[in-house]
Amino acid sequence: MNAGAVQVRDGRWIYASGLAMKQSPFSQARRNRYALVDKLCQRLGREVVGVTHAVWFPDVLWQGGLPSTEAPSRAFLLDRAALADPAPALLRIFREAMPGAQPWTRAQQHVLKELLAPDCHALVPLATQVNDVVHALHQATEQQVAVLRMLRAQPRLLVEGGAGTGKTVLAVALAREHAAQGKTVLLTCFNKALAQSLAGWLADVPGITVQPFHELARTLATTAGLPYEVPADAQAQSQFFSETSAELLLQATELLSTRYDTLVVDEAADFATTWWVALEALGAPGFSWYCFYDRQQCLFQATAAWEPPFTATPMALDTNLRNTRPIGETAARLGRCTAAPAFRLDEGPVPPVIPCAQPDQMAGQLRTLLRDLLHRQALRPEQIAVLSPYRRDKAASTWAAGLDACKTTDVIAAPPPGHVRVGTVQAFKGLEADVVVLVGIDARSMRHPATLYVGASRARAALYVLALADAGLGEAA
Repeated sequence: MNAGAVQVRDGRWIYASGLAMKQSPFSQARRNRYALVDKLCQRLGREVVGVTHAVWFPDVLWQGGLPSTEAPSRAFLLDRAALADPAPALLRIFREAMPGAQPWTRAQQHVLKELLAPDCHALVPLATQVNDVVHALHQATEQQVAVLRMLRAQPRLLVEGGAGTGKTVLAVALAREHAAQGKTVLLTCFNKALAQSLAGWLADVPGITVQPFHELARTLATTAGLPYEVPADAQAQSQFFSETSAELLLQATELLSTRYDTLVVDEAADFATTWWVALEALGAPGFSWYCFYDRQQCLFQATAAWEPPFTATPMALDTNLRNTRPIGETAARLGRCTAAPAFRLDEGPVPPVIPCAQPDQMAGQLRTLLRDLLHRQALRPEQIAVLSPYRRDKAASTWAAGLDACKTTDVIAAPPPGHVRVGTVQAFKGLEADVVVLVGIDARSMRHPATLYVGASRARAALYVLALADAGLGEAA
């Protein structure tokens, strides 16, 4: 025990201050001895022998004897002198207390070690790291403020930036500002789930219409009494959404008085050139028009053929505000494109590639990963998104069997608590999650780098890639 000068007077243990101890050191040692023996018996399932107790004062040199009621002999009190070579002093105690005792078995030694010096390590769960990352990312940059100032001053502006550079945040802020000025605002995009998310963010702001392009066309065409009938045939359906839908929107605009003072287009690179004519017809006299886009995320239009709706020098966003640098650079490698020049956060775990030799092995890998994230890493299910180039009901999605590790939902814009979001990369475009598991990556999906880029860049704090051997990714993305 640690102590300064102590003494025994009239059978009482006394501190150097003169204050009497409530309990003698030997009484304390005896109590701890019996507690240890009880635990050993519980672990071993039988009575334990070969345990004694003594007292060691490492800071003092003991002078004099010892009350006979405290210990069998002076050997049971060790002091500073014993520190130089403790083995002989300890052996004397055991020989005097337990003459002829048998050595402990390996099992007994192991149990004793686990009780007195268990192997342990401090785990900082991923949930804690994720929370720190998300907090840091939710800070506006000087560049964003400067862009927003420019947006206020210009009636028409093109804003270009890679994934995670804050385009959607600026689009929402701009829509709010124009609505606050009493203007009617149309905020449109390609992706239905993104539109749902945007509508939720702006639900408290009157004067703003938020609809994906084709839903906007359906709404206005129906209001104008025009037939909006999506064909069942896949080829005819593709033509309908690429051409006919926009034509119906233009016809509806000619029949209706619906007009907007401000048009804001997010995901503009997914808009066909012919759609701009229909959108322009919705503008009121002197309307403002703002387009936010990333040519590297063109999933639904040919990048080379895409053109913005008006001629202007794009304002570039060059700081990634969504991803840590390792995630952003991994996304760029998968997408065979250029990473952002700067990142808000440079530090973060390197996204691992979890290899799977066969498709049916991917389900087991996904199951193990999800259990680890939800239990050992203490993440909430709604923080996780499982994304794939393929829908879970497709033959290529054998990985879907691994989703039985948790509750899942197809509601990807606003998941119910306690559910992991599961969807395609295409449907999740424009959205983000704290943790993304990119699953089902194979040789075929590697031929579509833009899809992989979009999928990987949805992750804010952690990214995992489950890939078949034929994808050629190895163990590092």
